[in-house]
Amino acid sequence: MSRQGPASRLHLSGSHRLVPRRSPLPLLQPTDTRLLFARPDYRRLWAIGGLTGVARWLEFVAIAIFAYELTRSPALVALLAVLRMVPYLLLGFLTGAVADIIDRKRLLVATFAAMVVASGTMLLVTAMGAATYTAAAAIVMVSGAFWTTDMPVRRRLLVDAVKPGIVPAALGFDNATMYATRALGPLIGGATYQAVGISGIYALIAMSYLVCLALATRVGVPSDAPSRGALSARGKLGFLLPPRELVLDRRFQIIMGVTLVYNLWCWPFTGMVPVIGQKDFALTPALVGALSACDGLGGTVGALAVGLLATPRTLFRFYFYGTLACLVLILGLALHLTVGAAVIILLVSGIAAAAFSSTQYALVYNIAPPEMRGRATGMLSIFIGSSMLGHWHAGLLFQMLGSIAAMEVMACEGLAAMLVLAGLWWRTPMHRAG
Repeated sequence: MSRQGPASRLHLSGSHRLVPRRSPLPLLQPTDTRLLFARPDYRRLWAIGGLTGVARWLEFVAIAIFAYELTRSPALVALLAVLRMVPYLLLGFLTGAVADIIDRKRLLVATFAAMVVASGTMLLVTAMGAATYTAAAAIVMVSGAFWTTDMPVRRRLLVDAVKPGIVPAALGFDNATMYATRALGPLIGGATYQAVGISGIYALIAMSYLVCLALATRVGVPSDAPSRGALSARGKLGFLLPPRELVLDRRFQIIMGVTLVYNLWCWPFTGMVPVIGQKDFALTPALVGALSACDGLGGTVGALAVGLLATPRTLFRFYFYGTLACLVLILGLALHLTVGAAVIILLVSGIAAAAFSSTQYALVYNIAPPEMRGRATGMLSIFIGSSMLGHWHAGLLFQMLGSIAAMEVMACEGLAAMLVLAGLWWRTPMHRAG
């Protein structure tokens, strides 16, 4: 599909209302990357994303190791991942709706202030040796609530900080950086946990959030005034309802369907990698972190490749086939569960996962009108939150069947769902979505 001007319009499937059609945006143009860092606000928001990404993945691996050492139960380790996703279901849409109508910079500062307090408290509890599984469960839920703000608040501010012509590079470089932190966090987490324990982990996390708070207070991106549609929705409390135009759009439904598959079967597998490393391979915490980092290393390469290769017509293809490839790779690991195979498969699955995640925001951004983008990402958060069921399901399978059979079941279930979505895709011109 050729690029269209901002004034062009399209019909949303299932609706008679016309909404603005924005020019679809490729994810990354390398020649534009140097222009990004000339903008102080972009530098700050990019650095915030990098620091929070390191903190997220550092905690993700370390808290799983800590919980397994406390309980020796894969099911309870998986339960932490479930609890981390509860806020996406309970708060995701509300956060997006609120971000549509109030000052996003204030939201950014407030969330980092809360995380400094939360991580500092966990640091004190672990340093005193009083940390329990209940404390771990509480802190992962707080972290989950914090991450519901990333797309509607930080990433939206990041886009507002640059000129429209370099928005594609801004999003692409941010995606690649987030995957780099996905590799760095587990490496730091495993080695730091082995050296100084869980309290050392939370010392690093608390310092990261403190730096982010300082950067957030210096962000000078002016909050754009709510659009006329947002103001009208606020007066009627309509902003608390999902936009009908998106709910009835078949393309949006299929995008959410693929999101559901990824979060029910693909993402939960990543959460079980520390269990595989300890239970099946008997690795040390440092080596468990290194194994988990393989996914992030592959994802960094994948995010850059998608940014370079993706076009408006191919965004959904990357989204769909990336998810499909993840499921095939899980099945492949089940058929040959060795350390060497795990390293290779995690590297390749990271590339496949990047094809999914690097196009997700762009697809939703292209479909949703400006006054609906917060609520659109809020709806996306609800589907991301479905991973809480996926983590519970994965933990139960690993507990009852063992690693090999659990991965076989997860892969086959996910592939069956993708077959249904493939049939819907065949009947729907998805390239219009991006």
